[in-house]
Amino acid sequence: MTADVRALPLMSKIVVFAVAGMVLVTMFARAQEIQDDPNLPADQLEATDATIQPPADEIGMADESEVARPVESESTDGEQSDVSMSRFGTVDLAVQDGDLSKILEMLSIQSRKNIIAGRDVAATVTANLYDVSFHEALDSILRVNGYGYIEEGNFIYVHPIDEIDRIKAAAKRVETRIFDLYYISATDADAVISPLLSGVGQTVPMGVVDDTFDPDVANNGSDSWAYSARLIVTDYPEVLEEAAGIIESIDVPPTQVLVEGTILTTKVVEENAWGVDWSIISSINFSDVMGGPLQTVNNLIDGAMTPPTTNALGGVSNVGKTADAGGFKFGVIKDHFALFLKALDEVADTTVIARPKVMCLNRQKAEILVGRRVAYLSTTQTETTTTQSVEYLDTGVHLVFRPFIAPDNMIRLELYPRLSDAEVRPIADINGNTVDVPDEVTSEIFANIRVRDGETLVLGGLFRESTAIKRDQVPLLGDIPIAGAAFTGQEDKIGREEIIFMLTPSIVRDERLWEAGKDGLEILDAVRVGTRSGLLPFSKTRMTSNYNRDALEAYRNGELDLALFYANNSLRLDSTQPEMHRLRSTFASESHDKAWESSIHERILQREMEFIPADTLNPEPTPDFDADEAPSHTLPAEPGPQVGAAKPASLNHDDIVRSLNESLAGTSFGSETTTDETESQATVASAESENGGE
Repeated sequence: MTADVRALPLMSKIVVFAVAGMVLVTMFARAQEIQDDPNLPADQLEATDATIQPPADEIGMADESEVARPVESESTDGEQSDVSMSRFGTVDLAVQDGDLSKILEMLSIQSRKNIIAGRDVAATVTANLYDVSFHEALDSILRVNGYGYIEEGNFIYVHPIDEIDRIKAAAKRVETRIFDLYYISATDADAVISPLLSGVGQTVPMGVVDDTFDPDVANNGSDSWAYSARLIVTDYPEVLEEAAGIIESIDVPPTQVLVEGTILTTKVVEENAWGVDWSIISSINFSDVMGGPLQTVNNLIDGAMTPPTTNALGGVSNVGKTADAGGFKFGVIKDHFALFLKALDEVADTTVIARPKVMCLNRQKAEILVGRRVAYLSTTQTETTTTQSVEYLDTGVHLVFRPFIAPDNMIRLELYPRLSDAEVRPIADINGNTVDVPDEVTSEIFANIRVRDGETLVLGGLFRESTAIKRDQVPLLGDIPIAGAAFTGQEDKIGREEIIFMLTPSIVRDERLWEAGKDGLEILDAVRVGTRSGLLPFSKTRMTSNYNRDALEAYRNGELDLALFYANNSLRLDSTQPEMHRLRSTFASESHDKAWESSIHERILQREMEFIPADTLNPEPTPDFDADEAPSHTLPAEPGPQVGAAKPASLNHDDIVRSLNESLAGTSFGSETTTDETESQATVASAESENGGE
């Protein structure tokens, strides 16, 4: 009995061990089955297997080739869906006639993202996706079915595309932004930005300037000219960001172009002349001929001989035109024979070089005119009135161009160079009166050319030559060889004219422009100094400049007294030198000179209020009050308040004004006493008071 009792606990222990061993064998077999078939659906797992969780220290220690457990779904209609996601976040999806909501559910489980579909989301999907991202998979299966999604925080909402557009439109807020424009006009910026706006977008350009630049009395500025160029845009934030990027890219400083034109004009005029005139008379003397020996025959014809005669003989040959202007003339009068000779060889060589320079912005028109405006009268006549006005003809060197700069430093130019002059010619008007009108003699070119930066281009030229030969002779006698020269006269004129137009455009960088400005100021100073060096040594400007130079040199050498001496001498000659006034103040270590107020009344009130407070006529001495500098007049003193007496009433405004007028009646301002006399009187009064005190 005792042995049986002892054997009972042992048997129970064996049974417990046996049951535990069977359970372990069953679990091991089940785990081996899952390992052999990793695609086993979750709904086929037993509850005990489905709830098994690995220890916390074993999470993430699986082999790198291991992927997340896929999710499969199979319905009664033959639908098959397979969605899996790797640990790298890529999705593999194999769906055939799958319900969209089921696929979204499996995708949410695999990606661990919160996907919420609307009530109207229903579709059948067939797709095979491999190694795509989560958003690519979601977008692909939604877009082909007319759906989209909105991601807000940790939630993804799926709706039809139309509904998403309405939600986005309702969530948008219109904003307004002001864009400051520096290099483009508000009108141009408005033309660029307007096509980008949405249906609710608006633009307001401000600071638009007129195209013309011709201010007059009627158009001489207004409030609109005070604005800078701005463009106010109202639209959604994404549109504003796009507009800001475009404005930033187009509102850039324009490039400048310096165009140097050279117009060379050469003109050569050569005149040659030869002529022989002679006169022979008989029975008369040359002293009886009026107008000279060559007028003998004319006097005989006109009967202008003195004394009149009916017995005379005369012969004249004036084909040489020796009476006209000439270089060399020779004449002989002997008894009844006179001979005159003329020889001319004249050459006029004229060269004109015009070099206009002008700078302008890219794609902007520039114009320069160097010359004179010739005035002439223009008459307008109607049936009842006649109106005359003064018109002007522009002559000289005229250059008009517009550059277009390319990225390869090539410059295209629209050019119109012109060289003109005016010649006044008298004509008769409709009433027979003589009036002068100008004739314009011009040489011009209009071209559209392309040239590289800094290179010189010859636009074109004009060469013109004219030859004029004029020959006068006595018939038959002038044809005699050698001897016929005495009966001939000849004038030759040869003119040659050549004009060349050259152009040199250069792209000007800002640094180069600043250096050119510095060089120009240095040249200006050198010219001014050179011009003043030619003045007489006792001229006011020359002496003032010398004193200023000596003052600066003494100041640099540390001789302040000498510098102050020269500065005073310079200002004594010319007191209108603000820079020298400041230098003198620097030399003397004192403040700048200040001008007195022109209003005497203001000076009086300022002086009175400095010593007399406005709240009382009997003030107590202030800490900064100086009796020596106080005005000579004083107000009548009133007895102080007695102990126990009533407090006096406050003075009104009329009493203060009356007291001030009485005090100002004795002031020295406006009187005939000078400042020196006032100071001397104050000194005497001070000395007497000191003697009396002693």
